[in-house]
Order: sequence, then structure tokens, then C-alpha cells
Amino acid sequence: MRRTWGRAGWRTAALAVAASVAVSGCQAQSSIVPAHEDAPVVVIETASFAEAEVIGYIYGNALTREGWRVQPRPQSGTGAEVVESVANGEATFTVGFTGSLLRQFDPGSPAVAADEVYPAMMASLPEGVTAGDPAPAEDKPALVVSRNTSETHGLSTMSDLAGRCGEFTMGARAEMLADRELFTEISQTYDCVFARQVALGPNPRIVLDALRSGQIGVGGMRSSDPVLHEGDMVMLDDDENAITAQHLVPVFRKGSLTEDQLALVNRISGELTTDDVRELLLGIEFGSASAVALADFWLNEHGY
Repeated sequence: MRRTWGRAGWRTAALAVAASVAVSGCQAQSSIVPAHEDAPVVVIETASFAEAEVIGYIYGNALTREGWRVQPRPQSGTGAEVVESVANGEATFTVGFTGSLLRQFDPGSPAVAADEVYPAMMASLPEGVTAGDPAPAEDKPALVVSRNTSETHGLSTMSDLAGRCGEFTMGARAEMLADRELFTEISQTYDCVFARQVALGPNPRIVLDALRSGQIGVGGMRSSDPVLHEGDMVMLDDDENAITAQHLVPVFRKGSLTEDQLALVNRISGELTTDDVRELLLGIEFGSASAVALADFWLNEHGY
């Protein structure tokens, strides 16, 4: 049985590691290496942030354990740049997010909910590029309150804020507050306009501390931020799907993976959860393990 790790457990496990070192979707045949050809080296290029690096190593190390040749290229640029590397053939594989990919290649798409975003994203990808199954793991903007605020004001969903946002100060990273599209979506869907907005530093723990101290009433974070592993934080459910879905998804060149490789990649995608990502990023945040070691730890825990 898979173990569930709390913050302390993951810090301990990650230190030990450092010391010791969705249902599969149908894929067109054109997405798979022909059976009579040897599998080429899988070049996995990931964007320059910790989440993409760790997830890329999960896929890559799993392929390596099965005997395939893999060349990792972590921290290789922006999300758009690594997808471009796949499109032009410089890389085989990368990790993206469904909503970001859709907005990159079809910015006018009205799709917002997960079951709309993924097929629209698939249709928008450049010629020669395709994607595997999306993971349950998601990394999208989220509104967060302290558990005390949740219980005192009866807040568990974003609908609970409807018509009441004027009562609260909103605090978040400056770049999130500058996202006009995001706040337009929230305002139109939930009748939500905050009385005051406070720009906080880039570290999500600053937002957490501001929520705990009462400096702000509502915080803006990413749904995979590791601080949301804390027991006194409540992420408000986007129950009306105002915010575009952002599920992790493997992106690769058509004809670059064998049928067995693709099956393995999709199986991993089906097991990656948002809680997993938060727990893994705790290891990065505390500097207790490398991205490679954390990826191997996840693979070991899931029997790969």
C-alpha cells in the first residue's frame, strides 16, 4: 500500500534519499515508433523551474529503469521555449500544462474546464507534436484562506466568496495580481472584487505568513505550492470552473516514442497527483534532496 507522507515525514525521507545518493487515452499510430525500428534516445528537455525538473526526471528515470536510453536537459528555458525544442526536433519530450499550452497555441479558445481544455489543447498543438494523458496533478492559480478564516466566515468554495470579497484584503505575488484575465474571470464568475490588494514576495511562505498573521484575509497561490501541505491552510474550491485548468501533461514529437514507452509514460501520468507534487517540492524547498533523488523516491514508492 502506498504511504501518505506529512511534511515532517517527507523532510525525513528526502534527507535519507539525499544521503543514500487518468485512464490512458487513444493514440494515433503516427504517434508511435514503428515496431521494426530501434527506439532512439529520448531527449527530455524541461523548463527552468523545480516542478518541471522533478516531473521530467520522474518520466525520464522510469524510462531508464526499463532499459531505454534517456538524455535529460533540465532547466532549459521557458515553457514555450522547451515546447519549441520539441516542435523543431531538438528534443523528444517535455512537460507542460494543459491550459498554458492551449493559450499558447489557441489564445482565443473559450475552453476552461479540464474536460474541455485537454481536447482543445490537443487540437491546437503544432504539426508534428502530440501529448500523452494528462495527470490528475494540477498547478493553477488558487485562492487560499486560513482554516480559522474558513471556519469563521464559512468559506470552502469560491462561490462562498460571492458578493463578499470586499470584506477581505487579497495578498499574492505581484505577477499574480497583475494577471488581469485571471481576476476578470474570478470577478465575472463569482461577483468577487477585493477591497484591497497587497503585493507580496515571490516565496509562497510569505503569503502563508500573511494569512496566519491576519495581514490578509485571502491569499493567492499556485495549487501545487508546497505550503498548501500545511494543515491550517484551506484552498477554496473553484466550483464554477472560473480558472482555466492546468494539468500536467507529457508533450512529445509524433513518432518519437515506442508503444511500450508511451504506455509507461501514460501510466505514470495517471498516478501523479497534486499532493504528490506538493510533497516533492518540499524536498526542493528545504534543500534536503536533489530533483533526481526526489524523482527516484517517487518511483520507488509507486513500484517502478
